[in-house]
Amino acid sequence: MITDYAKKILNETLSYDVGFGDLTTELIIPDSHTSKGIIKVKENGVVACGLNFVVEYIKEHNLKVKTFVNDGDVVSENTNILEIEGNTKKILTIERTILNFLMHLSGIATKTHNVVEMVKKVNNNVKIACTRKTLPMLSPLEKYAVFVGGGDTHRFRLDDMIMIKDNHIEAVGIENCFKIVKKLSFSKKIEIEVDNIEQLKEVLQYKPDIVLLDNFKPEDIGGALEIIEENYNKNKYTYKPLIEVSGGINDKTVLNYAKYPIDIISMGCLIHSAIAVDMGLDLNKTND
Repeated sequence: MITDYAKKILNETLSYDVGFGDLTTELIIPDSHTSKGIIKVKENGVVACGLNFVVEYIKEHNLKVKTFVNDGDVVSENTNILEIEGNTKKILTIERTILNFLMHLSGIATKTHNVVEMVKKVNNNVKIACTRKTLPMLSPLEKYAVFVGGGDTHRFRLDDMIMIKDNHIEAVGIENCFKIVKKLSFSKKIEIEVDNIEQLKEVLQYKPDIVLLDNFKPEDIGGALEIIEENYNKNKYTYKPLIEVSGGINDKTVLNYAKYPIDIISMGCLIHSAIAVDMGLDLNKTND
């Protein structure tokens, strides 16, 4: 299903890019001209992502295609990752659409991979997750890129789980939030966001599945964990909630949080601040 969605996005992108026609290519390139194009990575340490989708998309344009690496492979500078062969006009017309797509998804996968590997050296148990801070219409594909990079996708959509945030609490209060959501099916996990220690103490009595410590300073995480531990020991609960931390965490500050025994670190920057990697397509004609 996600492949179909990716092809839909690629088709709509191409339709916009082409407009009424690729003026340059239509004027210069003969209809019968054929070529072979090689897509190459121009940076070191790139995690390839999006190849599976692009292959299926290229085939729909009656072009031959083969890959030299797989999604998730870490490749070095000047590595050939994909070959396209066939009608030159078609190759040149779709070139920028597929390059932009691969560069964007590979940028997210690469950033995620780098953060995950860095955190592993401090805490091998914590999950690195993205958030819903994504580009319109690209969320499923950007979250796929996080997965390819070794991260956790968190919620794909609002219907994945119950997530009580600060504005929900402001609207009706913590107690009312839990009274209402408890009526929902047991199959949905319940997570609640807390902004301070007092909120944390209040929400623990409702036994949420996940507690999100939002915008807590690194030095305050230890105290919050002690309160959670004391609460569950005091009440002799048989479980503790998963602990997620989030709020402005980036690759420069993540290790300050990862040193604590938490379960999830969610980082919007994995997607919204990922830089597209540099790739290019080199063309070689196969006839005149």
